[in-house]
Amino acid sequence: MSINYGDKSVTTLRSLVAAIERQFTTVPPPEQLRAAWAEMIDVLALGPPPELRTCPTCGEIGMRAATRCIRCWSSLAPLPPEPRAGGSS
Repeated sequence: MSINYGDKSVTTLRSLVAAIERQFTTVPPPEQLRAAWAEMIDVLALGPPPELRTCPTCGEIGMRAATRCIRCWSSLAPLPPEPRAGGSS
C-alpha cells in the first residue's frame, strides 16, 4: 500500500503526530490504543522530516544536500554531516 501526500499535508501530519505523542507521554494510553497508533504511524510512513538549509545568498530554504539554490541558482558549499543524537560521530 502506497500513500502520497503533498508537502503541506506531510508537514501537518508530522505536527499532529508529534502533538499526539506529547499527549501520550502525559496520559499513557491503553495498550490497545498504543498498538493501533503504532500501526497507523507505520501505514502513514512519513519518515523523518527533511534536512533543510538556508541559501546564504538569497535566504531561500531548500534541501540540506542541495548543491545549488532553487531560487537564485547560487552554488552551495557542502555542509558537514550533522551530529547524530545520542551518539558520538
